[in-house]
Amino acid sequence: MQLLNFFLSALRPDDLAALSPGLAEVSLSPGQVLFEPGAAVDSIYFPGSACVSLVTVLSDGKAVETSTVGRESAVGLMDAITDQPARGRVFVQVGGSAMRASSSTYRARLRESPALLKLTLLHARANALQAEQGVACNVAHDVHGRLARWLLMTQDRVGADTFPLTQEYMAVMTGVQRSTVSIMASALKKAGVIDYARGTVRILDRTTLLRHACECYSIVGQQFNDLRTTPT
Repeated sequence: MQLLNFFLSALRPDDLAALSPGLAEVSLSPGQVLFEPGAAVDSIYFPGSACVSLVTVLSDGKAVETSTVGRESAVGLMDAITDQPARGRVFVQVGGSAMRASSSTYRARLRESPALLKLTLLHARANALQAEQGVACNVAHDVHGRLARWLLMTQDRVGADTFPLTQEYMAVMTGVQRSTVSIMASALKKAGVIDYARGTVRILDRTTLLRHACECYSIVGQQFNDLRTTPT
């Protein structure tokens, strides 16, 4: 079994052996909805090359992204382990591979493994901190820095310089109008930082993009890098 996901790679051998029979590799398609608000979270997803978005849907239908999950973590952890329905919409931002595990099987193993419980709580904490940082970012930082941050985070999560990303979704990511995103993306393209055509983004100059990004990128990134070196 090839483990592209950092969470799965961090499992102790006994935990991996216990979960492996119930792990299935799946291919996730762009735009695929994994959970709607109120739906039962009967599976946990561990992205490999896919990137998944968690959004809050407001009463007027507007969707605001609260966090993204890629190969660094897992989707549906807290809802699955507490056996609670999804609170927001969870859908695939960038298509690709993932491993899927049964929530009930995962909960059963948690009761037997303190190490798995610790790793799960550490990742749940990091995902919550990402959402909290995003709230502060949307209030304190301009759209230019937020867009650069999300582009870098998406690149990290899919592990590639080129990935599909529409202007419509960039607007959801940054919480602004699509016209504003178009202006910002065009400026980055003109400066040679990114290339953008037909819903596909290519990062050309990561160093410069890092200079454009707000401080939240490094803060969130460090949280997940710490997980890779934290013993369980």
